[in-house]
Amino acid sequence: MEIKKIITIGISGHIHTDQRMKRIAGSLSKNGASVALYYREHFKFKPVKTADQLPFATIGMRILVNKGILFYAFLNWQLFWKLLFKKTDIYYAVDADTLPAFTMLSILKGKPLFYDAHEYFCEVPELQNSRLKKKVWDLIIRIGVKRASKCLTVGPMLALELEKRYHKAFAVVRNTTKADHLSIDAPLPFTLPDKPIILYQGALNKGRELELLIKAMPNLPEFHCLLAGEGDLSESLREMAKSMNNVQFAGLLSPDTLKTLTPQCFAGYNLLDAEGSLSYYYSLSNKYFDYIHAGIPSISSHLPEYEALNDSHGCGICIENTQEELIKTLKNWLADTELYQKFKENTNIARKVCQWETDEAALLALFRP
Repeated sequence: MEIKKIITIGISGHIHTDQRMKRIAGSLSKNGASVALYYREHFKFKPVKTADQLPFATIGMRILVNKGILFYAFLNWQLFWKLLFKKTDIYYAVDADTLPAFTMLSILKGKPLFYDAHEYFCEVPELQNSRLKKKVWDLIIRIGVKRASKCLTVGPMLALELEKRYHKAFAVVRNTTKADHLSIDAPLPFTLPDKPIILYQGALNKGRELELLIKAMPNLPEFHCLLAGEGDLSESLREMAKSMNNVQFAGLLSPDTLKTLTPQCFAGYNLLDAEGSLSYYYSLSNKYFDYIHAGIPSISSHLPEYEALNDSHGCGICIENTQEELIKTLKNWLADTELYQKFKENTNIARKVCQWETDEAALLALFRP
């Protein structure tokens, strides 16, 4: 059954970096919806060229201020006035960032509101030192959730936590990878070393335990560390690793380049410092699924979503966030080829379950009568 609806989506980031919303908006469009996605044109780092042909409309917005409280104020002000006189059937707010404008529009125009929580917004590290900001955002979310016809989030455990806090059911649409996310023959912009590669893909931001990874590399001379991405820690991490010859920064890479690169790596890195951040504690990152689809085992922190998936599929391991545990795990995998191959074989099994085609069905069910 086709979804014959006009769906307006708002995100605070750039569509180039939001693989989840590319998949969601693409799936809705493919199934008959007319989708318009509004995003922020500002991009802190030079974007890479991508061959993506998006099957939905994208409208970029230039915001006068790109950080702090004024950014959110200008973003929602602009969204409100841009959409006030445009026809739509559903307002789809991504995270709390766009929720104020979409909640007001939903009330004024009598249209359904969908709220997609990509993270536990009130528990992100940036809000933990400001009780006032935390209370304001919590109030915004409570009003939005109360108004919303449907709420969804990225993982089952976060869904339960949000239901407890906001007293409303949250559907689960995981940020899984498409089944066709296999190795392709795209050229790499650099030459890979003749060593097993530990890959980190994603934002170089606080809380990703990237300092731990780099500090461990002098004790892992048989390995090469490759970080694919940019972020707030780009400069400080490069400074930390400048004297190391087995640490490499690849910068931002296109999805096609990552599809070529990731299957050639030895292991995927996915540690998180969740102390003091329930948002990280309940996270379920897309890189975890990307590693599965590339056929490489991953090393994750002892966090509930990753423990549950590794217990079910055996395609990775959860460790304590210490250099000693990381070094021991990697050296053990390198020495015990039978154990390592078992992890690799399990990724092929997990790929059939942890794929976007499964979660797409859960998404579409929310929009169909």
